[in-house]
Amino acid sequence: MNMVNKPKPLDLLNKSLKSPVIVRIRGGREFRGTLEGYDLHMNLILSDAEELNSDASVKSIVGEILMRGDNVVYISPTVRRDTEKEESEGKGKEAGEKEQW
Repeated sequence: MNMVNKPKPLDLLNKSLKSPVIVRIRGGREFRGTLEGYDLHMNLILSDAEELNSDASVKSIVGEILMRGDNVVYISPTVRRDTEKEESEGKGKEAGEKEQW
């Protein structure tokens, strides 16, 4: 039998640390932020979090948030859209300035 190393859910979460993610919770609400930490119960800590509308526009800025794992429907690693990248590159970032989506 050929044993193949299949990725595990916590491996993906570990790779996503300090990276942008989108999280959907029960009730259909979605949040976008930087994954700062998680545990075995999938409790999550997001920084620079924003709640999103159904069209992916920002509904409100939340900041830092702890999400209880039993409310999480999914976690999706994400990258900024190309148009957003071009806009931020055109502005020229100062040293130490945080990048926005």
